[in-house]
Amino acid sequence: LEREFQLARQIQQTFLPEQKPQIPGWDMDVYWETARQVGGDFYDYFLLPDGRLAFVIADVSDKGLAASLYMTVTRTLLRAAALESDSPARTLEHVNELLLANSQNGLFVTTFYGILSLEEGLLTYAIAGHNPPILLRHHNHEVIEFSKGGIALGALPNIHLTQNQVILDPGDCLVLYTDGITEAFNAQDQMFGEQRLMETLKETIGENAHIVINHLITKIADFRGNSPLSDDTTVLTICRSLS
Repeated sequence: LEREFQLARQIQQTFLPEQKPQIPGWDMDVYWETARQVGGDFYDYFLLPDGRLAFVIADVSDKGLAASLYMTVTRTLLRAAALESDSPARTLEHVNELLLANSQNGLFVTTFYGILSLEEGLLTYAIAGHNPPILLRHHNHEVIEFSKGGIALGALPNIHLTQNQVILDPGDCLVLYTDGITEAFNAQDQMFGEQRLMETLKETIGENAHIVINHLITKIADFRGNSPLSDDTTVLTICRSLS
């Protein structure tokens, strides 16, 4: 059984992108850790035919083997749907219908899907029940949390998701995460929470993507101490260079 889970983890990892795209003027990094040998968090990024960067972060409503299988199906459907539409909202709505048509197991998946125009820094995005990303503004040293949006995929039919846009200026950094970050617990059963997250990220404004993630994960590890990981944890950062 142990060997089977090791194999499942290896297979799951093949569905996560191995190398970050080398994009002049932009910097990316990612952290992914499962609470069990396999998990339901996933991320993805790929260049669309028109040169824009598409990226996803998502969290299945379970942990372990069932979540990892659902994650694999969702990732595959998202990749295919993304090539058929340049609208993040319509893409997620389409994936929702495909999930409902092909799976009746009661699972659902919170998702953020964005498309970034690399030249002007225009981000078009939609949120399906996922934790809103956080934008670190360099020019005024501000931490901005996006508005919440929509319902998770696979939960209800005929959902309608809102599509939004924002400009990432030079020096700005976008941080996407799953709830394993905010719902990390310490020995006193306290939760890391959104306030600590915002304060921690504010300390990294102006830094590159790797430093932002490393600082956050270090802070969470210090907060947790010896407490076990309670949920899958994923962070994806996309930063625009100053020069």
